[in-house]
Amino acid sequence: MRLAASAFLALIALATTSAVAQEGFSFGAGVSISSSPYVGEDTQARAVPILRYQGDGWRIGTDGAALDLYSTAPLSAQAILLPRFTALDDPDSDELDGIDREITLDGGLSFSYALGERTSVSAILLQELTGEHDGQEVDLSVSTGFALGALPLNVTGGMSWKSSGLGSYLYGVERDESTDGRSDYEVGGSITPYVSLSSGFALSEAAQLVGSVKMEFLPEDVSDSPIVDEDTVTSGFVGVQLSF
Repeated sequence: MRLAASAFLALIALATTSAVAQEGFSFGAGVSISSSPYVGEDTQARAVPILRYQGDGWRIGTDGAALDLYSTAPLSAQAILLPRFTALDDPDSDELDGIDREITLDGGLSFSYALGERTSVSAILLQELTGEHDGQEVDLSVSTGFALGALPLNVTGGMSWKSSGLGSYLYGVERDESTDGRSDYEVGGSITPYVSLSSGFALSEAAQLVGSVKMEFLPEDVSDSPIVDEDTVTSGFVGVQLSF
């Protein structure tokens, strides 16, 4: 079963980056569960790997790749590459028959500005690179960390603007995908607010239990699509990461 719109990728990144980045190799596995916004699709679960190498000013792994461009407190900037998965890659439900979208690759820039020891604002600018829809995304967020007893927590609130090309690729219906009961539909540029919570808890010197949960609030332009029947998407991830 597939997770909708890169939910598991985003959740792994949220969970595994809650710890301080240090050079070395990290690997592990976890389970991601996500509600689906698409008609005929139920809540989906998937076992997913955690795999990452953190170098000096760069990293690469299952959650993408990044290269530090600038890092002097309070501002940091990175060049990033992110794969974008979608549940419309050979979907299972009869209601989505005839729709099949490819996994794509985004490239762009990520900026973070520290407002204090535990609080930061971030911006991510993405452009699709694989030529499937030529869409863009801009993500703006605020994160803050605190402790619940011995458990460290990180709360993030933000919004993601998606261009019409990207929104239609994820939630629209192309003309050659329309049927008698499913008209073609184009999503305009739209904003999706979201909130997330992530944490990492040390099990040993090398092992860490990581987890995250995220809720996205789909805009009306998305929820009005004939292949969408929900206006929220809730996702969760829990896994174990080993770092060396």
